[in-house]
Amino acid sequence: MYTPRQCGVKFDPPALVLYYVVNATGKVHRRSMPLRNFSVKTNVDEMAANLKSGKHERYLENIPAEQIQRLLSKIKEQLPEKEDDTSPNMEVEDLNKLSDNELNKKKAEMDEVFEEHRVKPGDEGFQYDVEVDFENGKNVSGWDSDDDYSDPNF
Repeated sequence: MYTPRQCGVKFDPPALVLYYVVNATGKVHRRSMPLRNFSVKTNVDEMAANLKSGKHERYLENIPAEQIQRLLSKIKEQLPEKEDDTSPNMEVEDLNKLSDNELNKKKAEMDEVFEEHRVKPGDEGFQYDVEVDFENGKNVSGWDSDDDYSDPNF
């Protein structure tokens, strides 16, 4: 038997996250339930019912359907109105399965798109040596820092 502790959401990719206690051991576990094909058009009531009756049923049986519906609505509110080209519903072609001629055609199409978006020296908006700081505080490494430290054993 499981006792739910906290239930929340993850926005990207959409998922329902549940922290629960296994009554037999007393240990707290985390379960992430991905919401595949979740979009602005998804019926929240049906999705909640599917979650409560699917393979996650034993974990969600003590959580009211209304609470799950509210959480799913929060995810739905954060989704963009118009889905972009990177939506999970977009059909992806496996280029490994194409013949050499078909692959060359696809590569030529990609080259054309690249050239359309390419910014060259002399073009408006061109910047040389653009530096972007992607510091998120998680992966800190000293090997590329600007300090004068040198490893004497190297």
